[in-house]
Amino acid sequence: MWKYLLCICFVALTLQALPADGQMCPMADDIAPCHCTKDAVTQKLDLDCSNVLDSWQLERIFHARFPSPVFRRLTMAGTEGHRVPLVYLADSVFGNISFSSVVIKYTNISHVGEKVFEKSYDTLESLTFSYSDLQVYPATNLRFFTRLSTLDLSHNKMVFLQDVYSLSLQILNVEHNEHLAFSDKLLTVVPSLLEMSLASCGIESIPPGLFSSAEVLSNVNMEGNKLTHLGGGALAFASNDVLEIILSDNEISSADKDFISGTSASVNLVLMNNRLEELPEAVWRPVLQSLKDEKGSGFVTLDGNPFFCGCKIAWLVTSPDLLNYIARGATCEDGSLIHDLNPEYFTDHC
Repeated sequence: MWKYLLCICFVALTLQALPADGQMCPMADDIAPCHCTKDAVTQKLDLDCSNVLDSWQLERIFHARFPSPVFRRLTMAGTEGHRVPLVYLADSVFGNISFSSVVIKYTNISHVGEKVFEKSYDTLESLTFSYSDLQVYPATNLRFFTRLSTLDLSHNKMVFLQDVYSLSLQILNVEHNEHLAFSDKLLTVVPSLLEMSLASCGIESIPPGLFSSAEVLSNVNMEGNKLTHLGGGALAFASNDVLEIILSDNEISSADKDFISGTSASVNLVLMNNRLEELPEAVWRPVLQSLKDEKGSGFVTLDGNPFFCGCKIAWLVTSPDLLNYIARGATCEDGSLIHDLNPEYFTDHC
């Protein structure tokens, strides 16, 4: 009889010691070298596995007993000089554990399974997988993540980015994948996408209509690529909400007259440090006229281009109402500011 009473008391005390929300860390020895912490305010659990040595050890850890299968954040982060030595993440490696946020940085991981975060399909909001050796990310499974808003795959070795289908994604960052390829239908279904960075990806051309299916896209960064020409429809947008397009530090020397459309009157088109020598009126007057007609606050930044300021630029110099929409840093090849050129000279001589 006393045995039963003691058991009942023990169970009652154990249950009383459990948090009301049931969030408990696993036993430290069971998950070493991972480390679990609990936020004193939110009562959420975080897991740091930055010291794991290989995939086998990681899989063993996640097959330990976890009192709670729900975690706020998973971190596996090395440093530039001391990377996490993992090379592959298999589909089953995280067991039944789900996360709201995953940060994986400075690792040797080159491949991941298509369903590696399957248990987080309904919880994952942010995934950072950067400064690693990732060659391909299985983007075809993005459609299954119902809450994913931020995907950062920057600073990897990706050679191909699969077409993106996501109803929830708002920020996509794949910059500094230096040999990245993708199809003309990259942004297949992205109704919530607001920001996208394809900077420093070795891109040589922009397929016509690449961004036209992104209904609310507002910021695009493609600086530091190998673009030489902006063809018709290269910057065609559907939303009229685009606020900033960065194309600096490319090799752009020309553009077709319909290279840009569907932007807002507040758009900032940044083309610093390219190879533009002329601003053909047929190409650039419609761009500047649109900003003027809409009385927008947008402008075009052309600093660092080697402009030849002859009669071909007279149309702009003699149209101060349009010149106002060119940022003041634009200069001629001799260093003179385009804004400081004398319009009367061009009227008399051109």
